[in-house]
Amino acid sequence: MIGSKVVVFDIEKARCLFTHGFYGKPVGVRKPRDTNIEVPLELSLLEAIFLLREGILKVYSGNAEVGEEELQRIVSRAFSNFEELYAVYEDIRSQGFTVRSALKYGADFAVYRTRPGLEHAPFLVKVVSENQQLDPGDIVGWGRISHSVKKTLLLAVPDQKSREISYVVLRWFKP
Repeated sequence: MIGSKVVVFDIEKARCLFTHGFYGKPVGVRKPRDTNIEVPLELSLLEAIFLLREGILKVYSGNAEVGEEELQRIVSRAFSNFEELYAVYEDIRSQGFTVRSALKYGADFAVYRTRPGLEHAPFLVKVVSENQQLDPGDIVGWGRISHSVKKTLLLAVPDQKSREISYVVLRWFKP
């Protein structure tokens, strides 16, 4: 861990994570065309905690191992709605999709059937809490952006008690 970034420097392990799950972004490679990467892999904080919880990754800061609780504190400071974001991330990942940040689109996640570089993400996901009041202008804005980039917008609503996720599909409609 370097600051708030998690980097896998072992090229073989980086390649394995990228090949078997398309986790992370190869450092300095804008759009990787194949999985035979030869550079370190930068993981998002959500990817890192997911892989840590799955027993696939160990995180170190210097020579000290960063445990799950400490990493969760770090991620919670970065994302005020960490629990909801993580629940949605975990749900989408468990269905076999590749998940990336979609902040540039005003959404939380871009979701790929395969991986970035092979296809464009068909879905944008905006995570909203079940008690959140949504501004109609925000909904229209999210819809316009997703439509302009040819993606289907999903609102993901995690149930705070059961952790089940409800997805609402929003499509642009012209009468």
